[in-house]
Amino acid sequence: MPHFLAKSLELTDLPFNDEGYKLLYEAKGVKNPNESLICVNYEDEEFFIRKIKKPHQILLKAEKITKPSPIGILKGALRVLSKKSSLISHNLNNDTIKQTLRSKFFIKPQDILKLGFYEFCIEIGFGSGRHLLKLAQENPNKIYIGMEIHTPSIQQVLRQIDLLGLENVYIVCIDARVLLEILPSNSCEIIYVHFPVPWNKKPHRRVMSHKFLIQADRVLKKGGLIELRTDDEEYFRDTLEISLKSHNMRAEITKNLSSEVISKYEARWQRAEKNIFDLRIFCLRQSEDKKIEYDFNFSSFSLKSLEKIHQVGKIIKADFFVHVCEVFKADDKVILILSFGDFNWPVSKIVIFDKKRAYYFGGNPLSTEANIKSHLELLNLLMEK
Repeated sequence: MPHFLAKSLELTDLPFNDEGYKLLYEAKGVKNPNESLICVNYEDEEFFIRKIKKPHQILLKAEKITKPSPIGILKGALRVLSKKSSLISHNLNNDTIKQTLRSKFFIKPQDILKLGFYEFCIEIGFGSGRHLLKLAQENPNKIYIGMEIHTPSIQQVLRQIDLLGLENVYIVCIDARVLLEILPSNSCEIIYVHFPVPWNKKPHRRVMSHKFLIQADRVLKKGGLIELRTDDEEYFRDTLEISLKSHNMRAEITKNLSSEVISKYEARWQRAEKNIFDLRIFCLRQSEDKKIEYDFNFSSFSLKSLEKIHQVGKIIKADFFVHVCEVFKADDKVILILSFGDFNWPVSKIVIFDKKRAYYFGGNPLSTEANIKSHLELLNLLMEK
């Protein structure tokens, strides 16, 4: 990840502009004064850089919640900041093409609803993108949505989309379990889940779960399917057991079936004569339409009272939680870093409070039931304060 170390950093002239970057303000940690957030604007995109004071040096790196894409934008901002410092070391040279490519096919989760896609296909955790890109090439009239949380994989596939001239592949950086909850009913043809991390010791972190299948059943059109392909027999058997408990799905099993698109990992397992399991789960019904909308507005608040909100820590309810992780303060702003929502797939967001308004930095959370309940709990907390 791009970063640099410096003996010192001089930021007394904020705000300032350099090379198209606007360095707006620095918010200092309330709980930990040795850390701060520096707000950066580049071509109308805003993000934060985290500054960490250590003995005899300062570290500057991305605030991962707001990390911009492509990563070259972050590197450029860090290079601008490095001019204000006494550098010790850095890794900010040699931007690659994929690190600077800005693609219209890299979209925010909310954009899927705005673009009005219908009868699309999803691949969850596409990795190198070999399977996703092959499908898109062979079916130019179908829309494909790739979901991934690994930034290098995203950058690699966006570069391939550009090189191949594809117009029917969209990439989203999000936990698919969260996104599935807000997608329209009966809108998806196929959900591909190929070689997911098995998480056998932490099954709550798996993509495939009872809750996931409930949402997938709603999102898939009648006759649509989930295609799980895995080399992990425990994961395969657990998913099969979950699917058989559903009255609205039919399961189809194959073993060591040859695939048209073979990833480098699958090829390695085939050479090792390792079993590969395929589970296809078919949706047998048309679901009722489901549309949840919520505005995530904030009511009245006091900037002064917010400074001690970090003392609240974590609030745990039956089916959601809210954790005030960190609080930062600038002259006219209080910034909260929050984790909230569902226990098994939490959301991390930043909320900014200034004299006139409060808002979620980078856009509102998705309108899932757990996120809405978490927001309402946050409103109650602010009223108490």
